[in-house]
Amino acid sequence: MFLAHIVLDTILVVIAKDLWAISRILVTIVVMYFVLQGRKWAKWVLMGIFSFLVVALIAMVIALYSKLSTILIVGSTILAVLSAIITLYIAGNKDLNRYFSGKRQASVNSNPI
Repeated sequence: MFLAHIVLDTILVVIAKDLWAISRILVTIVVMYFVLQGRKWAKWVLMGIFSFLVVALIAMVIALYSKLSTILIVGSTILAVLSAIITLYIAGNKDLNRYFSGKRQASVNSNPI
């Protein structure tokens, strides 16, 4: 799901010629790496990025509807929905939360102070 999000986001950035958004994509990839390592702060940062993206994309589509191409409108809407789904999945999935807890516990056990 995350890979689909990054690919779609990158395609939309290229189509829109919004080179500043490339840095947001790179930050998202780095934060997702730390999420996969079980870092709790990264989980919350990633959820914040995706939540902001949902709001920003919907606002952009509403505000600039007549100026955007059809592919950007549809792509942005799909990306907003995918971002919302990922955020809800990260926040509420019990198996994923157990995975994060296990990763954190393994990290604590492997690095005793």
